[in-house]
Amino acid sequence: MSTFDQDLNKEHLLGQFLDEIYEKLNLNFTRVTDTEFQNKGVDLIFVHSGKEYYIDEKAQLDYLNNSLPTFTFELSYLKNGNWRKGWLFDHKKITDHYFLITDIRIKTQTIEEGFESCSITSVDTKKLRKYLENIGLDWDTLNDLDAQIRHSDQEKNIPLRNLKEKQEGCLYFSVQKDEKPLNLKLYLNWLIKIGVAKRIYPF
Repeated sequence: MSTFDQDLNKEHLLGQFLDEIYEKLNLNFTRVTDTEFQNKGVDLIFVHSGKEYYIDEKAQLDYLNNSLPTFTFELSYLKNGNWRKGWLFDHKKITDHYFLITDIRIKTQTIEEGFESCSITSVDTKKLRKYLENIGLDWDTLNDLDAQIRHSDQEKNIPLRNLKEKQEGCLYFSVQKDEKPLNLKLYLNWLIKIGVAKRIYPF
């Protein structure tokens, strides 16, 4: 099985596990299978008080059986050597909330045996972008930094004067990956503290 197929299999199995959790939480949801809708950043449609919310699930599937305090939000990446805007500030996406799936535990050493547990943190996309803009991390500023970083020898953790690196976050440049993504790495507890996120599972 190719790496791409393995990733799709992981996502499929995790989706089934998450659906069981959503049902336990009595969420009124529909999982999206339409590719066009998925490309707009929608994995789930969640209905609450008569209103639809578009949910994009973001899972730390590369870090199974690990509990990380942070989550990375994509600013940009390369596709076939060409620069592409990442999903965090992509206004073509219609996502209302990110469901960040972290601390993912599997039952055995093979993922096919199923998942045991995870944590889910809901992030309001508009509140997050607005907060970042208010502290001087709007798209234009981050895009300028993006260009500077990609033309330098900086990599991995890159401090920002707007954030406390060990408590709030920093930039993270993954030069070791083919797509060379530049991400905004943010602490989950900080996102909850500033009111742009909340833990929905476990309580």
